[in-house]
Amino acid sequence: MEKYREIYSDLKQRLDAGEFEAGKLLPSDHKLMRDYHVARETVRKAMKLLAEEGYVQRLRGKGTIAIDQKQFHFPLSEITSYSELVQLEDLNSTNRLIDFETMELPAYFGADEKIPVYKIVRLRLVDGECDIIDYDYVSQAVAPDITPKAAQQSLFLYFEKQLGLEIDYAVKTLTVEAANADDRRYMNIPSHTPMVVVRSKTYLKDSRVLSYTESRHRADRFSTVVFAKRH
Repeated sequence: MEKYREIYSDLKQRLDAGEFEAGKLLPSDHKLMRDYHVARETVRKAMKLLAEEGYVQRLRGKGTIAIDQKQFHFPLSEITSYSELVQLEDLNSTNRLIDFETMELPAYFGADEKIPVYKIVRLRLVDGECDIIDYDYVSQAVAPDITPKAAQQSLFLYFEKQLGLEIDYAVKTLTVEAANADDRRYMNIPSHTPMVVVRSKTYLKDSRVLSYTESRHRADRFSTVVFAKRH
């Protein structure tokens, strides 16, 4: 194994173990050079890899700080269910169903006509703390017999395995907004706390709209990685 990867692996283990407090400086490059008996470029390559994977942030003229590893890595460029993310991220997470009712689609999704939907609201708790509130509005015409049990477990599992629906794509928008009353109530956060809000419209392969979703994330627990290529 190349030396910079050995340093990367060692520092990653120490970060995972909580040796370096989130928001605090790691040892300087010069100290790491002495500790690992390597050149500065080797340390820089190791730190660059840690930064790319969201473990640290390099601050010009100040050093390197540890990033809170409780952040939730949300894939904007993919359609992935929460239960799938829990497995991928190896999270200690539970769902809490707090609302299940029938209604018409809220105006803020911009529907041209009234659409009967199931409103499903779930809290996502990670390590016992509420990090996400999801509001799902599922078309009754497409999925007419959803049960609270199915909503509690996994909607995508129900759509694909029970109903045999083929999900094709979703159109997503992301904004940063102030915490609303429900955010403050369920997450126990102050009113000025920023929230990352992801709104999406999910389509089936036959072009029907399956659902509208508003996913509200604590900004201090949210991160996302999107692959971008310059043409």
